[in-house]
Amino acid sequence: MNLLTANRLQQLRKMNGYSQEVLAEKLGISRQSVSKWERAEASPEIDNLMALAKIYGITIDELLDTSNDKVIVANTNKKEKDLKGKIKSLLSKANDFGIYPNTAKALLIFPFPIIIVILYIAMSMIFDIWHPLWIVFLTIPMYYRFAIACKANNRKVFMLLMPVPEFIVTVFLALGVLTGAWGYACILFIIIPLYYWLAMFIKK
Repeated sequence: MNLLTANRLQQLRKMNGYSQEVLAEKLGISRQSVSKWERAEASPEIDNLMALAKIYGITIDELLDTSNDKVIVANTNKKEKDLKGKIKSLLSKANDFGIYPNTAKALLIFPFPIIIVILYIAMSMIFDIWHPLWIVFLTIPMYYRFAIACKANNRKVFMLLMPVPEFIVTVFLALGVLTGAWGYACILFIIIPLYYWLAMFIKK
């Protein structure tokens, strides 16, 4: 076998997405045999040529025609569909990626809102503190903001998604209601711009 034919066999195999092992398995021969064909150290027998032509969806003449540089790829539509399927599968799993994917998944599954409702009703009925215990409901958006932050793909995004504003508002309301020091509690809001300003300096 000449070198041009050997190169064509190698090109056809690669363009159709087969490794030497896979192609050899389809032909029922050893990988070394395929390797020898592609190094022009041996020639495939007629039955192997027929099998190769069938696998690639071309004739034997086209298989051995080195004058045409265009390589015909078999099952192109199928390969494109397979590739699209793999991409779609990766995209569907994108939400599983992040700094703390397992933590995020566990938090999203946990019935936190139900626990808060039960806690609020039980504590209010036992201790008659409907007000200001309603503040505990503000922990629900904080909880889910933190869960989403765990799915961030870098630490800067993680920090920017943290529920800092919700936390500050909750503390402000709690201090204001319990102590009446609304004026002093307003100082807490300075933390919000400072936090985001510092978060921007974190490297990805």
